[in-house]
Amino acid sequence: MPEKSQLSGEMAASLDRLRKLSDARQAEVQRQQHTTGPPDAVQRRGEAMDVRDDVLVRRAETADRRDQTQAQRETMLDDRQTALDQREQLLDRRESEG
Repeated sequence: MPEKSQLSGEMAASLDRLRKLSDARQAEVQRQQHTTGPPDAVQRRGEAMDVRDDVLVRRAETADRRDQTQAQRETMLDDRQTALDQREQLLDRRESEG
């Protein structure tokens, strides 16, 4: 199983890529607003880009929640494994003493 720090790094990189893509699209919307052309078409394109940007933000938020839940599960499993290891050591000591 990958280390938590590796997973966190991968998650951060993924979110960073999504944010960069969102920023690039937002910049494109702003550039398109300054182009010559029918204002309605530019507005529709801008609105479409806003919708896509909102979708990307929601995906990033969903990924954040999923990653947080996964990290909590991994921590819980690590704690359980630690408790099992401690019980095993205790039983081994009792067997060797008795």
